[in-house]
Amino acid sequence: MDNYPIKSVTFGGFDKQDVIRYIEQAAEKAAAAQKELQAENDRLRSQTAALTEEASALREQLEAMKVQRDQLQAALHLESSVRQELEALKPLEEQVSLLRAEVETLRPDARAYAQFRERIGSIECEARERAASLEASTAAQLRRTVDLFRAQYQTLMSTFETTASHVTGELRKVEVNLSQLPRAMDQAGSELNELAAQLDPPKQ
Repeated sequence: MDNYPIKSVTFGGFDKQDVIRYIEQAAEKAAAAQKELQAENDRLRSQTAALTEEASALREQLEAMKVQRDQLQAALHLESSVRQELEALKPLEEQVSLLRAEVETLRPDARAYAQFRERIGSIECEARERAASLEASTAAQLRRTVDLFRAQYQTLMSTFETTASHVTGELRKVEVNLSQLPRAMDQAGSELNELAAQLDPPKQ
């Protein structure tokens, strides 16, 4: 605050106008200072809020980096394990090379076997088709034979029944004739005796 001269008067102390102006100037300066302080306070509050948000974002970023660090450590550990396993498998590289060479050598035989298997499959398929066709033909022929046999059997049974009926009738006739044969034989014997008596001359 700038020094404002206050004049003194002969009676009553200081000049009232000077005191009033001094008070007004002091009030204005105080209001200006309060306004500046309020603006500074608002600026500091905004800065504090921004710093708070930034700190929160940094904390989130830190947590994400911690997660990423854990993932990287796990990946590093896995890579180390894989490297150790690969180191253990290095002696097998020569064997793998030999096996690859052997595979390349056997590849033509494998292709030939695959082709042979395809031909065998075709032959089996054709054989199945032929067998199915033969089975169907045989079944049809067998059905025709059964039908023919059934027809012949029915015809034979009809003929047998007719013949049996005729034979039964003839047997009945023979049975009747046989039952009458003793009587006819007796009559024939009597006639023979009479004829013999007539042929033999009477004795003197």
